[in-house]
Amino acid sequence: MDKRFLQKELRKLDPTAFDNLKTVLEGAIYDFDLDGTVVVTDRRDWLDIAHFSRAYRLTFRLPEETDVLCTVALEMHLEQIARELLQQADAGCVLTITFRLPMESDAICPFIEKTMRNIWGETRFIRQTLQRDYGSGRIANEVTIEFGRLIREENVDDLLEMIPYMLESLRQLCHMV
Repeated sequence: MDKRFLQKELRKLDPTAFDNLKTVLEGAIYDFDLDGTVVVTDRRDWLDIAHFSRAYRLTFRLPEETDVLCTVALEMHLEQIARELLQQADAGCVLTITFRLPMESDAICPFIEKTMRNIWGETRFIRQTLQRDYGSGRIANEVTIEFGRLIREENVDDLLEMIPYMLESLRQLCHMV
């Protein structure tokens, strides 16, 4: 068998950027879970065969606060998977970070916006989605941080550097509840 053919075939067996980033992210957050800094409350790893996409979501909270949650999501869709397998440029994953917290009133939303911008920077897309329960009047706020670009394997250090921002966001949001 031709050596170049074999190398090309073996390269196809390499884990995708999604798998590598997921492994690093999961390991880093579970290290914080093991040392008691956070409590991991949910983990989802989906393979959608109908749309040929991958999604990974890891949800955690601070040990002393059960109502404020952080979910970090990594997704890779058909286009990015195909680009990677075909070794084309611009392959990567979509990263979003979402915080979920209960609120008494939506009057706190501007303070949440300012806090998130102070932590994450002015260039991030920050969206707050409110959900009000008609019967009880309770409000849930879902604060989503989007980065407007794909994350690639060469961004693994950036991914790890985001974890302290997630922790600080959780701390700040817990003080607002």
